[in-house]
Amino acid sequence: MLRHLKIFLSLSILAAGCATLPRAIDRAAAVPQIRGAIWGIDVEDDSGRVLYARNAHTLLMPASNRKLFSAATDIECFGLDHQFDDELWLDRANVIIRGTGDPSLGGRFSFDRAAIFRTFIDALRAHGITAVDDVIADVSAFDRDTIPGSWKFGNLGSDYAAPVDALAFNENTWGDGSAIDNPGLYAADEFRDELRAAGIDVRGTTWVNTIPRPWQQRIAIIESPFLSQLVATMLKVSQNLYAEMIFKATDGTYDGAEAKERDFLTNEVHIDGGEFRFVDGCGLAPDDLVTPSAVVALLRWMNSPQRHGVFWDLLATPGEEGTLHRRLLPLASRLRGKTGTINGVNALSGIVTGAHGGNRYFSIIVNHHIASSSAVTRAIDAVVNAIADF
Repeated sequence: MLRHLKIFLSLSILAAGCATLPRAIDRAAAVPQIRGAIWGIDVEDDSGRVLYARNAHTLLMPASNRKLFSAATDIECFGLDHQFDDELWLDRANVIIRGTGDPSLGGRFSFDRAAIFRTFIDALRAHGITAVDDVIADVSAFDRDTIPGSWKFGNLGSDYAAPVDALAFNENTWGDGSAIDNPGLYAADEFRDELRAAGIDVRGTTWVNTIPRPWQQRIAIIESPFLSQLVATMLKVSQNLYAEMIFKATDGTYDGAEAKERDFLTNEVHIDGGEFRFVDGCGLAPDDLVTPSAVVALLRWMNSPQRHGVFWDLLATPGEEGTLHRRLLPLASRLRGKTGTINGVNALSGIVTGAHGGNRYFSIIVNHHIASSSAVTRAIDAVVNAIADF
């Protein structure tokens, strides 16, 4: 009898909490500066029961919440332990660096910049090579669509809108935060300079090869970090180039990558194909559209028992490195999420664990606002705090 009473009381408390949640969210979202914006919110529990919905099936610009979908697609296509190879080839007296989609060469994982090309230089020395003719960057693993056509002109040239190719170096940016124009040539020039510094004479020039061809001899590879590390960077700090290169590497073309993603999302995750449209890999394009309900469906798929630990560790954590570094700190042990920000758009979607167990899945996307991003972020965080109160 006592046991049944405890169960009844627990269910009563749960029902009361669910009843007050809509009022709490409505209060948190009632910010005067954002009254003309479109709020899209969906909140569900582990069973898929909808606890709150506002424009949950309205197509909205997700900003970097789009990365949730490309990250899941990347992992489905490659596996978490996949590593991309940057390859060194010899062809007569020429040396070739061939890229396969690694966004990390010479980037944030290269703690010793002098050692970036050491593997390649050691291989050349082992073959007795003291001089080469041309240094060639082979980017033929990708097509020539290096800038998604849907990106806004005003973003081009910024470090967050760097060109996308099969070979990258230093995340395709200069030290001043601007993007380089030709990623392959940039990498070839850097390798040429390292060859000369190592005492290997470069007699020719640097150039880029875009057409697949059979080079004579592969003599070395530099492996990227595991895909799990690359995707964690992509999601935690919202790194756009990582998102674009890895997504495009699933096929080598945007059209092919998008087709693979659509098949995965509709047939594996079981998201209605009318609830999303993506035209890049990172969410910078204002033509990307998705419903909050579709985001929550993906989050629930990510948090299923066989995948829970994986995606929980890949998402941003309050108080740690990443886009939630200064946000929602009291929820650090219970919340993992993905932010999104472009002009007029702020978003946060994620998973929050209850103080006594269970999970809630939420997607909050605010579109067409003219308020400051910080004001919208505060309102979103207030909504998340209401969602997490269980």
